Order: sequence, then C-alpha cells, then structure tokens
Amino acid sequence: MIDRRRKPYKYWIRDEFEEIIKEKNVNRSHFYEYSKFSYNSIIKKFYYSFADYKKYPQISLSYCWLHFRENDLTMLNRFLVGNYGWTSFLEELHASMPVTIDNKFYLLLSQGWVYEGYADAIFSVLKETDGLLEDFYIVSRNFDWFISYCEDGECAVIYQR
Repeated sequence: MIDRRRKPYKYWIRDEFEEIIKEKNVNRSHFYEYSKFSYNSIIKKFYYSFADYKKYPQISLSYCWLHFRENDLTMLNRFLVGNYGWTSFLEELHASMPVTIDNKFYLLLSQGWVYEGYADAIFSVLKETDGLLEDFYIVSRNFDWFISYCEDGECAVIYQR
C-alpha cells in the first residue's frame, strides 16, 4: 500500500490506478497512462472540441461538464449511479458506448491525468476505485463523442457532436 500522506491529493488517484492495474493484472497494452509529454495536447483537443472555450477560456477538467457547448452536443443517454449501484452503473455505461469494443479511448481525469486503452480495461479499473475518483471523461480518439461522469451528481451522460 502506498503512503498517500506524502503526496499531493491529485496523485492519489494515479497511485490507486497503478495499484489496481497491478492487482488485477491489467494488460499494460490495453490500459496505460498516456505520455506525459502529450497530456496537454489531448486535454486541449478535448476542451476545444466540447467546451464553450470562448465563454470559459481557462482550460480545466475539474467541473468541465459545466462548460460544455450546449448547442453543439447531442445527449445520447444519461445514467444515474443511484439507479444501479457503482458496478452495474459502469456496466450500463460500457454497454451503451456508441462504438465497437475493439477501439481505444482516452480517459481524462479531473485531476489532470490522461490514460488510453480499450473499454474493457478502462471499465475494469474504474470498477475497482474506492472513492478517490472525481469527474472523468471517456473520449473517442476521433473526438466525436464522449462520456462525462460527474461525481457531485453521481451521473454520467454520453454526448455526441
């Protein structure tokens, strides 16, 4: 177990993901932390693709769901954690993704971490998190649709451009 008290809070979820990957023997080619040198480009592309950057010019993933461009996005589906429980909620999200299972996606965490991987591996890791997970976004690599999870509202929405 990693002693989290010595690290800033934003690192705790990253450490938790690493622990889960090791404990669950997740294939590193199926789910991995994206290159730190490219984090910024992925976050910018996400933000400029879906957020109202003219009204909210400061790029931030924390509460980003409050800044989405309402007129340019179509809500495909909405899920409430309370209707399912965490594991079933994630299974419903996974089953509702608008693409085939063999595609890779980006997972952006509100703390600023960026991951890449296949849906099965992403959801396998998400199911094991223990409360450190805040808002997250699962984004197609074409940036044409995404899932937005809001911890405060305990809900997720699938949007498409």
